[in-house]
Amino acid sequence: MAYSTNDDLLKEYSESELAILTGDPTGLTINQDRLNYARDNAEAMINAYLYGRFDVPFTGGINPIIKKISVDITIALLYEISYNRTTVPSTITWRKINAVKMLKDLQAGNVSLTGSHPAMNAPPPLISNKTGNDRIFDEELLDQFYGNGDV
Repeated sequence: MAYSTNDDLLKEYSESELAILTGDPTGLTINQDRLNYARDNAEAMINAYLYGRFDVPFTGGINPIIKKISVDITIALLYEISYNRTTVPSTITWRKINAVKMLKDLQAGNVSLTGSHPAMNAPPPLISNKTGNDRIFDEELLDQFYGNGDV
């Protein structure tokens, strides 16, 4: 199941804009194969970043954050294909950079997908059986070896 649909893309771009991005200079026909190729690559990228932190591929209702990332990366990939001989517009480049940053934040646990899979959103707790009193070498003993902290 794709993380974004044509309807999601059509909320930001017209059919003629998508047709041009997918290779029809007249803007009449969307090349569905090219669109699916970009969407599949966006999904693979999302899965690669989030593997291990989340149960990917996501199923059921797709979280709006994942949908937004999918749309941004899909559009960026379409632009990269379409503009392979020229410069991709900076707004599209920034959309992809921000999407990748969000993926890295999700991967690190700095951002959560609230409401999607609550048990999987929280980073694993850090558990330690050590306290300050468990130290074998206290500061006094270390100072004897290193001369009052002058290391």
